[in-house]
Amino acid sequence: MSEVIQILLVEDQSIARLALHTIIDARPDMSIAAETGTGAEAVALHLEHQPDVTIMDLRLPGMSGFDAIAAIRRQTPAARILVLSNYEGSADVNRALQAGAMAYLTKDTGKEELIQAILSVHKGKRYLPAAVGAILAEQMQGSELTEREMDVLRLLAKGFSNRSISDALSIAENTTRIHVGRILDKLGVEDRTQAVILAIQRGLVHVD
Repeated sequence: MSEVIQILLVEDQSIARLALHTIIDARPDMSIAAETGTGAEAVALHLEHQPDVTIMDLRLPGMSGFDAIAAIRRQTPAARILVLSNYEGSADVNRALQAGAMAYLTKDTGKEELIQAILSVHKGKRYLPAAVGAILAEQMQGSELTEREMDVLRLLAKGFSNRSISDALSIAENTTRIHVGRILDKLGVEDRTQAVILAIQRGLVHVD
């Protein structure tokens, strides 16, 4: 018998929760292990049930979905979280991904794409629909990375240190640090890991 994916459902709107129940309950390979309408309870339920996938809304009473994602990831770093929320702009997507979400879907997403996203996240793969990815890509307009910055970013994605990047590109290590700093600024992230995650999401770099 194939594994049944255990899902924690975090959604404060009863109609939306019912719709998700209808979709998931129809799948023999998926089951809702627990559900809640608040971020604080989501954190507690995740620790208790250790679900395979969490479906998280962002606009929740009290603790926001963003904070709940971050709290869950602190207590369970390997947690696999899929955001399903009304689209509020690229800043929300970036914030959710940086908090630790592996996927971001809008609430008008079709049933088949939702299922595909759940399956992808369960396998440890990130999922970002083309429409959301395109909007994120637009954020790069006016702040495009230079050719050299792209070279550095590709090496960052391979796990290279500043020294290794400097050796590979035959540039000074201080120059590499400057390039890395500019990449972080242009991508609007705080560290190298976030830069690589966002670059992969936007299709700027690819890793094998």
